[in-house]
Amino acid sequence: MGHIPAALGQLDFRTDEYERLRYIPATLGQLTSLWRLNLSGNELSGPIPATLGQLTSLRRLNLSGNRLPGPIPTALSGWPPLALVRASWATRNEYLGLSGNELSGPIPAALGQLANLEELDLSRNELSGPIPAALGQLANLEELDLSRNELSGPIPPAQLGQLTSLEHLDLSGNRLPGPIPTALDQLTSLKELDLSRNGLSGPIPPVLLGQLTSLKELDLSRNGLSGPIPPVLLGQLTSLEHLDLSGNRLSGPIPAALLERAFPDGIGNGLSGPIPTELSQLTSLKPHTQTKAKHHQGGCTMFLMIFLIGLLTLSLVSM
Repeated sequence: MGHIPAALGQLDFRTDEYERLRYIPATLGQLTSLWRLNLSGNELSGPIPATLGQLTSLRRLNLSGNRLPGPIPTALSGWPPLALVRASWATRNEYLGLSGNELSGPIPAALGQLANLEELDLSRNELSGPIPAALGQLANLEELDLSRNELSGPIPPAQLGQLTSLEHLDLSGNRLPGPIPTALDQLTSLKELDLSRNGLSGPIPPVLLGQLTSLKELDLSRNGLSGPIPPVLLGQLTSLEHLDLSGNRLSGPIPAALLERAFPDGIGNGLSGPIPTELSQLTSLKPHTQTKAKHHQGGCTMFLMIFLIGLLTLSLVSM
């Protein structure tokens, strides 16, 4: 990397295929004025050096999109003078991103000490064990993404319910069985909630969803949820733009209001009854997000075809 001035405040380092950085240099710990470090997308390997614990001014660290193995080091979570908890820091954009690596082992409970942290992204790793209750101490957290790991055990209800500033919560693609905690009804600022592909069971709690009136995206797909679709999903969640309940064991009739709101993902369950006539009114059906558009590249027609096939399957179950 050559000589880097010790007084440097920001370092955003990307290498090309001809001059690629292979590992995180331990000498970065000498940059004591550094407040922002971005080494994402460099295919770095090897351990995260403990010398990063010397970066006491750091408030934004992004190591995502590399091949960093092993556990999350205590150097990122256990510094006594940890910069992320210093009151002198700016109140915005305090971020820890370790997504898309090969990190394994448990999530350190010491991460709960990062009191000013606003974004925590540990997605797409091999992290295991329970979600630590200590994460409930991150009172300023706005985005929490633990998706696509190997986390297990129930979702800690009371602790996550304390994250009242949370706007984005993604726990998808883990092994978090049991019911959806009703304590999540405290997350009244939540705009996106993804609990898909976890093995959740029991009914969709109407009390919970009735409080999340700011919710725009809700994905509960590919679980073992049962019972009817709560009317509150359609009545009180007036900001909802994307809804996916597919791949569960939901029962009962297909709510007509589901079609009036044009949510074509509430399929793939054990729903019964006739195909509602309101289906013919979906003249403006379209993908609700860019992600959906990528998955359904055939546009609105393909999206409607998938919905029709799902509805026909559901109705034939009851015949």
